[in-house]
Amino acid sequence: MTLHPRFQSATRPTARVLLLGCGWDTLQSALNVAADTGAIELMGPEPAYDAETDYGPDSPAVLLLSPDADGAVFSRDDAAPMVLRCIADNELAAPDIYEDSDDFVTVPCPPAELIKRILRLARRFERSAASAESISVGGITLNPATYQVTANGRPVDLAWLEFQLLSFLMENVGKVFTRDQLLANVWGVENIGGTRTVDVHIRRLRYKLEIGGDTYFRTVKNVGYGMVEP
Repeated sequence: MTLHPRFQSATRPTARVLLLGCGWDTLQSALNVAADTGAIELMGPEPAYDAETDYGPDSPAVLLLSPDADGAVFSRDDAAPMVLRCIADNELAAPDIYEDSDDFVTVPCPPAELIKRILRLARRFERSAASAESISVGGITLNPATYQVTANGRPVDLAWLEFQLLSFLMENVGKVFTRDQLLANVWGVENIGGTRTVDVHIRRLRYKLEIGGDTYFRTVKNVGYGMVEP
């Protein structure tokens, strides 16, 4: 994989991002800003990625798929990078939008949104690479490798963002976060859908996980939410 000279950085990047596909004109300005931060190293573009053959110390943490990257083939095992797919507005209603990606961004998009989504996925990749072991808080167990959650041994079905919110809170037990902080760390952008989005997802987690009188989610009035041992 080649690194375009325009994107070389003198410091170690937070996230290595491999561009897959072609037709990057609509994102070129956002990519330039991302590279200029020094936290993101852009590689490629390449037609495809195979984790089994390309995996190594300099392998990317995130694969950024262009809208025309349907032909890209890559492994989706535990060693594979996170996948951020670029889509057009008219593709938002597609039922399989998450079938082969971990997140998506509509193009063209503001540089700040692209950077936040890339860095959020890079953090997820680092956590996954560091440990694929289950996380437990009280009777709740979350497996980041298999995306499975159990409560007192009972399987619990969570929507994708419910899972991401639960994972973030379980990794930060005892801490309290404002709604804006949760939006930035879990959703990857600020004020997408308003802070009420956080309230709705916390309510759903309580309904699904707080069983038999156990309390896991703490509300701090006029501040936000946190997770506690029951």
